[in-house]
Amino acid sequence: MAHAGEYDHVVFVSIDTMRSDVMAANPMPLWPLRYPGLRAPRTPVLDDLAGRGAYFPNMITAAPYTAAAHGSILTGQFPIRHGLHEFYNGRLRSPTVFTYGRRVGRRTVMNVDFPIILGPQLGYTQDIDTYLTERDDDFVDAVVSADSTVALAHFGGVHLPYGFHNLRFGGDAYRRKVAELEEMLPADVPPLTDQLVESFRDAEDTDLLLRYKRAVNHFYAQGSYDLLFQLYLDGVEHFLASRFEPFLEKLTERVARTGKRMLLVLFADHGHEFDAHSYGHFNSMNEGVLRVPLMVVGPDVAPGTFVNRIRTVDIAPTVMELAGIPVPSTGVFDGASLAATVRGKEPAPEDRPALAEAYTSDTREFVAYQQRQLRGEPPGPLKHVLVGQAAYLDQRKLTRVTRRYQPGFAGIDEVDISRVERFDDRRVPHEDPAADPTDLRQLLEDYRAALQPPVPVSADDTVRQQLRALGYTV
Repeated sequence: MAHAGEYDHVVFVSIDTMRSDVMAANPMPLWPLRYPGLRAPRTPVLDDLAGRGAYFPNMITAAPYTAAAHGSILTGQFPIRHGLHEFYNGRLRSPTVFTYGRRVGRRTVMNVDFPIILGPQLGYTQDIDTYLTERDDDFVDAVVSADSTVALAHFGGVHLPYGFHNLRFGGDAYRRKVAELEEMLPADVPPLTDQLVESFRDAEDTDLLLRYKRAVNHFYAQGSYDLLFQLYLDGVEHFLASRFEPFLEKLTERVARTGKRMLLVLFADHGHEFDAHSYGHFNSMNEGVLRVPLMVVGPDVAPGTFVNRIRTVDIAPTVMELAGIPVPSTGVFDGASLAATVRGKEPAPEDRPALAEAYTSDTREFVAYQQRQLRGEPPGPLKHVLVGQAAYLDQRKLTRVTRRYQPGFAGIDEVDISRVERFDDRRVPHEDPAADPTDLRQLLEDYRAALQPPVPVSADDTVRQQLRALGYTV
C-alpha cells in the first residue's frame, strides 16, 4: 500500500473532444459568446470533481486531434519529439507514464473507445499489460484487482456522434436521433466524403455513424453552426449522465472498499467548435478547440481553481512527481511539474508559453488508406500537410493557417492567414492587429526547426563496421 503522498492507483481519464467550458464550473466560458441562447449542458459530475480537486480550466493541447494530443499527455513531450505529430502517421516512440509505472512494478491498464487510433497501429499498446476496448467494467476490475496501477480510461462519447459513441452505448436513443436529423435534410444531400471511423463497428453501427455524419456535413455546409453546437452540448450531457457518471461511481466505490489510495487525473485531449474556420476540431486552431480542462483529485490534493495557462505536456511530469514514480532526471519532459501547486504548497505558475500544430491529409486519400489498413493490407504512405499553428506568450496568441479544406472536403487549398489575439481579464481572445507577432513567430520557427530533414552523412566501410559492432544495422 502507498505511503502518504503516494498513490496505489494512478488513473488517467480522458474525455475525448470535451472543450474546457462545457462545464458549469468553468470560470471563463467562451462558447456562450459565440453561440448565445443555446442550452448549457448539466455537468454535475465534473463540477463536483472540479470542486474537490486541483482544477486547471486553461490548459492548451499540443494538437487538435486524438493521436498526437494523447501522445503529448502520456509522454510529456511535444508531438515532434514523441513521433505522432501528424494526424495519422508515424508511431509513438517515446517512453510514457506506463513505461515509468511498469519499471517500478505497477500493472498498466488501458481501456479505449478508439482502438484504431489509440491502439497498436500507432504504438499505444507498448508497455501495456491489459489492453481493453469499450469494456468499462473490465477496466474497473483490472484496476482494483492489482496491488498498484497506472491506468487510462479513454471515452469517445463526446465525439461525433455526440453523446452516443456507438449502437452498444447509444441504443434506440441513437437510432431515434439519426432518424430525427434525417427528417431535417433535403432530398438532394450529396454523397458523404468523410467516411473515417475511429473504432471497429458492425454494419448497422457503421451505417448509423455515416448517416449521422452526412447530416452534420449538410448542416455545416449550410452554416447552421448553432444547431451543430447544440447537438454537441446535448451530447456532453447525455454521455456524462448515461455512461461516465456510473463508471466513475463504480470505480471510486470499489477502490475505496480496498482501502487503497487513488489519484484521479481527468482531462480532455481537444475541444470542438463550429464556424467558417472550424469544422469540429481536427483542422482548427480556434481557442475553443485548443483550450481543455485538467482536474486532479485524490488524498493530499489541495482543492483550488487555477486559471493561468498550462499545457498538456505538463500532465506527465506533474503526475509522476505526485505519485512518486521515478523518471530520468533530465531531458525527458518538455512540460514542467505542477505538483507543488496541486499539493497547495505553491501558487499557480505564471502563464506558460504554449504551442499547437495541426497536420492532415486529403480526406479521400485518408479513407482509402484506412480501408486498406482495416482489410489487413499494407496501407502504404499517407501524405500529410501542415494546416495550422498556434503560439502563446504572455496574453497573446498567434494563429497561422496554411491550408484549408475545399467545400465538401473535395481537396485542400494552400493559404497563408495569420492573426494575433490578446486575452482580456476573463481569458477571452480579441483580435489585436497592432500586436507585434515577432516573438510568437520565432517560437513556431524554433519548434519547426526540429522537423527539418537530417543532413546525409557519408560513411565508408570502416565507419559501417564500427556501427555494426555497436549493434546498429547499417
